[in-house]
Amino acid sequence: MSELRFRPATRADDAFFREMEFHTTWESIDAEDRRRLRPAEVRETLKVTHEILLDRPGNQLIVAENAAGDRVGLLWFGINRNLVTGEDEAWVYNVSVVPEHQGKGYGRLLMEHAEALARAGGFHTLGLMVSSHNERARALYERLSFRASNVVMRKRV
Repeated sequence: MSELRFRPATRADDAFFREMEFHTTWESIDAEDRRRLRPAEVRETLKVTHEILLDRPGNQLIVAENAAGDRVGLLWFGINRNLVTGEDEAWVYNVSVVPEHQGKGYGRLLMEHAEALARAGGFHTLGLMVSSHNERARALYERLSFRASNVVMRKRV
């Protein structure tokens, strides 16, 4: 596994961010919703979500590059209010690795970088949300000592 370089995203990374966000989100949607929704609808919803969330204080978009300078991953780090405790927590809104670079340990390195940002920010907790069917990501987070604290359940009515 090679080293990664982390840098703040710039306007030149906007298309990369949008595509990584869409890919991660689309894969996070359960099969029933993927049959029901069109990709264009999800992209439009993400656009609105980004307008709301990216302007929040503390948000950082981080691009991971390999030794060749290729963008291989993305970390969207920010602050989220815990609805149970009322405390602000460091939050991973998105961590994703370009498909052809998956399996190289980059996801772990991105998460370790998120932990470092959380510690540097004085946070005691780093949280994230993961789809129940994303077994690969859940296994990574569990190896990194993340534990489930709340479960969101849904039913179509």
